[in-house]
Amino acid sequence: MPHIIFKGIDMEDVKRIEQLVVKEISNIVNCPVDHFTVEWTPTIFITQGVENTGGHPFVTVNWFKRSREQRNDVAKMITGQVLDLGYTDVCVYFNELDPCAYYENGVHY
Repeated sequence: MPHIIFKGIDMEDVKRIEQLVVKEISNIVNCPVDHFTVEWTPTIFITQGVENTGGHPFVTVNWFKRSREQRNDVAKMITGQVLDLGYTDVCVYFNELDPCAYYENGVHY
């Protein structure tokens, strides 16, 4: 686990950076790449009553608690990858999950 969720970004762009993002986070937090999941969630933004589908990338990282330095490194890396795709603004948010409340296939983690 970490579980990375991309919103407000084109799915093809997520496909372009997914492997590199997972590999880099794996190196930063010392977690095997096969423990990651990556999700793309289609998003519709509404601004003054008008729908639009992108341009405001928001990346959520659900994981067990890591150090501030690791969060900083991951946020910088994700931000850089998304900016390199041509987006001008990126938000990265970390949800720190409680291992006591995490179950996989009905078994406590």
